[in-house]
Amino acid sequence: MIQFKALPPAEAIEFFQQKGYRIGFSWEDVWQQEHQAAFTVAKVMQLDILRDIRSGVDSALADGTTFETFRKQLKPLLMEKGWWGKAEMIDPLTGESKFVQLGSTRRLRTIFDTNLRTAYSEGQWERIQSAKKNFPYLRYDANNSEHPRMQHSGWDNLVLPADDPFWQAHYPVKAWGCKCNVTQFSEKMLDQRGLKVGESPEVPQYSYVNKRTGEIQRIPKGVDPAFNYPPGGRSANLNKFLTERLDASVPMLAAGALRDFVLGKAFRNFYSNPEGVFPIAVVPDSHASDIGAKAHTVRLSAETMQKQLDVHPEITSEEYAEVQRTIDAGQKIQDGKTSLIYLLQDDPNGYVSVIKATQTGKAVFLTSFRRLSSEGAKREEEIRRLLKKNEQHKKQE
Repeated sequence: MIQFKALPPAEAIEFFQQKGYRIGFSWEDVWQQEHQAAFTVAKVMQLDILRDIRSGVDSALADGTTFETFRKQLKPLLMEKGWWGKAEMIDPLTGESKFVQLGSTRRLRTIFDTNLRTAYSEGQWERIQSAKKNFPYLRYDANNSEHPRMQHSGWDNLVLPADDPFWQAHYPVKAWGCKCNVTQFSEKMLDQRGLKVGESPEVPQYSYVNKRTGEIQRIPKGVDPAFNYPPGGRSANLNKFLTERLDASVPMLAAGALRDFVLGKAFRNFYSNPEGVFPIAVVPDSHASDIGAKAHTVRLSAETMQKQLDVHPEITSEEYAEVQRTIDAGQKIQDGKTSLIYLLQDDPNGYVSVIKATQTGKAVFLTSFRRLSSEGAKREEEIRRLLKKNEQHKKQE
């Protein structure tokens, strides 16, 4: 029998480590499934503070840090940086000045509990999928808190196949402070315990309006709006989803979020088994304008990833985080109306990234990423050849 509490943390750690970062003023700004791809804390508008909080959660997952240790280590740091107590902040959506709650012991408890439980939950879901051939049933366990929700208590001991649609909407965690979990069983184990497979319940729905976007959703009762998304978010579809959201965010913040995302397991999976598209970097809006692009997120397609693996197998998955650095610190070279080359010379390896806008300008793709030659003369000749492209473009203007 696979118990939730006995899960080794490996899958949970991997799930959490693949996350990037998203800045959000309100909890409704980073919405639902985005939490599977990005770490966020409402009212944290500085990336360094977000990194500090995330580092504490990382330690809690990997090292078993208690909440008290988490709080004692983090509180002085947050106070030093001014993210504690109540303060006036400008809501970037409305421009209004609001008196808001920043850090507090209660907020740290919520951050700690929610991130750990959702990470363990996603890690367990991965285990469930790999084991469901031999353990095809899940039992809902609701009575794990002093005051369980009535809706959740009604599902206590409900046994359904692991592939039943009920789990897509109700697999825990599905609410703030929810302590529900599931246990995985084989048919023999169900017989030994006298448990029967039930019928998938019909759950009433309620309407919810996201006040930040105006989006209206029908959400099952027992599910808080922030948790209304299916489990198992590490997929090509999620990469596409995140890419679209990054296009709508501030380029500088999106770039900071992506580096960690590319260094995580999500990209390692894409690197090993290319499928769909992956957001690999972000260009400033001015660079996007240079090539007639309306988007600033640079996508890496499965086809290009496979070509890269065939032509440049020496480039490791971790090195693809350098694509962003070539854009941030490298020399920009215009190569025609829709293509830019980024040359990063001041590095032992030296890197060259090439991006190209689609004809419509709705998307930007990475078309090539490579190292400069390690041989001095060849390297210098390569650099001269690339810089010449910039001169040729200027003459054509």
